[in-house]
Amino acid sequence: MKRGNTYILLIATISLTAVLTLSVLNFLRPYPPSKEAYYSLSSSDEVIYCFKDGTHIFTPAKGSEIGIVFYPGGLVDPVSYAPLLKRIATSGVSCFLVEMPLNLAVLSPNRAENILKDNPEIKRWILAGHSLGGSMAAKFAYDNQGRVDGLILLAAYPGKDTSLSESGIHVLSIYGSNDKVLDIEALESGKALLPEGTTYLTLRGGNHAQFGYYGPQRGDGDALITLLEQQEMTVSAVLSFIDNAM
Repeated sequence: MKRGNTYILLIATISLTAVLTLSVLNFLRPYPPSKEAYYSLSSSDEVIYCFKDGTHIFTPAKGSEIGIVFYPGGLVDPVSYAPLLKRIATSGVSCFLVEMPLNLAVLSPNRAENILKDNPEIKRWILAGHSLGGSMAAKFAYDNQGRVDGLILLAAYPGKDTSLSESGIHVLSIYGSNDKVLDIEALESGKALLPEGTTYLTLRGGNHAQFGYYGPQRGDGDALITLLEQQEMTVSAVLSFIDNAM
């Protein structure tokens, strides 16, 4: 009888472990890029593309002294942001789209460190990121004041221990009016941690997921504008920010 109970307990333990493992793996499964996103992983007359050391690099054919390091959103495959960054690079800004461990920027907030070191031709650096990636980009900017000139937050806000209000870093904050993933209260309270001259932009009809090419996101609101429209508005805002603040 005791041996039978032991077998039952063993089977129950194995079953529970399997269920928990599958649950964790399902939770950590990233949002995959759409097929269109992969089309941007290529060179053109205006942009040279390469992949090096876990980073997708989009370099303007004519070169650039301004560089953007982009941290992807949590559990989003970085390729999802390739179309956005390639379009920015087409306008003359070098863009570095980094991969993260388990697709979570919180596991490697200093991911930009080697990129800054390995590209001395870049004279002005901007950290950027979407959602969780934006928060970690803000942390890197905070920890590297004097090396980072700008910060772009897409549906993101700095953490409570990341005060950039006196940093002198130029900041652009963008989010969609139909974003149901973003914690709006945290976004508002986070404004106290950003410089007084921060530029804020609300994309009317935009949502959380359309900053990337990965389809709908759980809990998000329905966008009232197309993916292409939200991308175009974002690119325009980023380029205007660079022209006016950088």
